[in-house]
Amino acid sequence: MSAADKEKGAKEFHQQKKMIERLLTSANDGDVNELEAAIRAIQDKSTGSIAEILTDFKDAHKRSAIHFAALNGRRKVITYILDNAPGCLNLVDEDGRTPLLYAVKANEFSTAKLLLDNGADPNVAATNGTTALMEAAAHGSLRAIKLLVDKRANLEASTPNGTALHMAVSEGQDKAVDCLLELGADVNARNGHGITPLLFATLMHKTAAAATLLRHGADIQVCIMPGVTAVHVAAETGFADIVESMLLERTDDTTAIANQKTEAGVTPLQLAAGLGHADVVALLQPVTKGFESIDAAELMANEQARVAGEEAVPVQAPKQASAPAAAPVHVDEDVVLPEEIDVDAAAQAQATKLKEDGNALFVKKQYPESIALYTQALALTPRDAFLYSNRCAALLAAGKAQEALKDVRLSKALKPDWPKALFREGQCLEALKRYEDAAMAMWGAMQLAPDDQLIKKRFQACVKRGREDHQASQAKN
Repeated sequence: MSAADKEKGAKEFHQQKKMIERLLTSANDGDVNELEAAIRAIQDKSTGSIAEILTDFKDAHKRSAIHFAALNGRRKVITYILDNAPGCLNLVDEDGRTPLLYAVKANEFSTAKLLLDNGADPNVAATNGTTALMEAAAHGSLRAIKLLVDKRANLEASTPNGTALHMAVSEGQDKAVDCLLELGADVNARNGHGITPLLFATLMHKTAAAATLLRHGADIQVCIMPGVTAVHVAAETGFADIVESMLLERTDDTTAIANQKTEAGVTPLQLAAGLGHADVVALLQPVTKGFESIDAAELMANEQARVAGEEAVPVQAPKQASAPAAAPVHVDEDVVLPEEIDVDAAAQAQATKLKEDGNALFVKKQYPESIALYTQALALTPRDAFLYSNRCAALLAAGKAQEALKDVRLSKALKPDWPKALFREGQCLEALKRYEDAAMAMWGAMQLAPDDQLIKKRFQACVKRGREDHQASQAKN
């Protein structure tokens, strides 16, 4: 291609780019006359029809004129577009988001209504599974929720994080929680973790939402782990207001669960006492059989001593599961254990030396070198859970969180009763900004090491970070 041809091609490219910018800007600003002028300018340079131009001309993120109009509530522009290019109604951008999703996310109710009245599909989900109803629930827009459901939006559509009801709980949209339930949302819907809205409200300390869910018949017996219900969770985390709400709204059910023991053989009262939650103890002691007349201070001292004693002995793995029942929301590779081989004394000694040398390099922050030595040691002892955990730490420190996650899951599979493996898994997930997953892993670690304050702090931090991250994402978009 000659220099002249290249120059001509570059000039045509910039001209077309300016025409697209003019088209999209006019839609963004709500200027119908300028939009028509932009279309005529494009037609002067091409043979495309109005419908083709409105449908095919997009920005780098595959957003067309109707997306910009919907985002900013430009209803006259939308009417013009739909009159001339009705096929634009459900166009999706690179993230699978329709004009309706844009309008609802921007809280442009009248625009959303205009799109729905013209036949917009309320159940088209973005690539990440988000629907317009979920956006409305997260923003607490009751009008939009009612309108979408009236237009047959699926109340039970779900992402790995849950349904619209989960979203409303997560964002503390208490009126939206009640509205969705009144419209028929499943109060016991499970998200990709197997978590119900009530368990989610309890974990996230959403007291008002928990009370509403309880009034609407939420199943209080659903477990996050074998034997661990929302009552156990609220007691152990010290959320006295949620325990009080449970006793008020569902007295009989909560009293029954107050006398149910976890697989470790402890009641919610004992969990609360063991961690020093005196206000929860005061609520549960009168309804926990066998503990009614025991001095509260003595009870707490005994339970705290029990917890301290448990930390000093090996923890037994749960019979049904060694980790939270929660499954990761992202699609992760299956854990495939390496083939078991015979390891003689010489190989074990060499692997131990490599591990110790790797540890020394890790302390010096020479992470790539320590990773190399751990890898050599694993070639000799491929089923050493501790080595996988060490290499995980080095990978994590080196900024390779996804690889570290693979290692720690091998470590967890080889040693399921080891709290550190779950804790380290939580660290990896936190580094990947998968805060809800991280909280679930930290929660599992808390069950195996209930007296470990560091794990408890990290669990609470993951819950907080997850909430902040979601809010920041909403604000950004």
